[in-house]
Amino acid sequence: MKLKELYSVICIIFASNFKGVIDKEHFDKLAKNWVVVNQNPQNKTGHEFWVKFLENRDKNSDETLKKIGADFELLKPSFDIDTFKLISETDITLFFEKFRYKRPFANLKACHAANMLAFLAAVLKHDNDEKTHNLLGLYLTKFYMPSFRALANTLQTEAKSDYYKAFGWFLADFNKMIKDSLGLKI
Repeated sequence: MKLKELYSVICIIFASNFKGVIDKEHFDKLAKNWVVVNQNPQNKTGHEFWVKFLENRDKNSDETLKKIGADFELLKPSFDIDTFKLISETDITLFFEKFRYKRPFANLKACHAANMLAFLAAVLKHDNDEKTHNLLGLYLTKFYMPSFRALANTLQTEAKSDYYKAFGWFLADFNKMIKDSLGLKI
């Protein structure tokens, strides 16, 4: 699997977990290990929270799932990325329209984390020429990085569950991997 394809898969994992509360079936099937393991401090911290989450899930899955649901409701406003005032709903909507992108989660705002991650996944998957690569750079620097750094920080500091704390640290690690591997200067 190519690096950009892996990044695309990771985007979909994040989008799936930010669009709504995880259901019981998927909750019970969550893998013991996160998709990426590396030596970044953010990744290591994310794994520490992930292990705690798995231990709690294995002890009392119904109670752990209820806590995750309550935490999602608490964090829900943060998944609308315009909450951070770094981008606007109008700007991201116009950006998507310019590139004829039809957001997969039509019931969510264009600037919802799930739709923005789905767009990034699509661009990464098809980044094979200069035009697409320039689009990727523009999207990452203007819309994605500032906003998703803020989201990662919010999850790390405001999440009550180890589940969403882990996602905050994994998101910070993912942002660092993208920045480093693509040579972004932001």
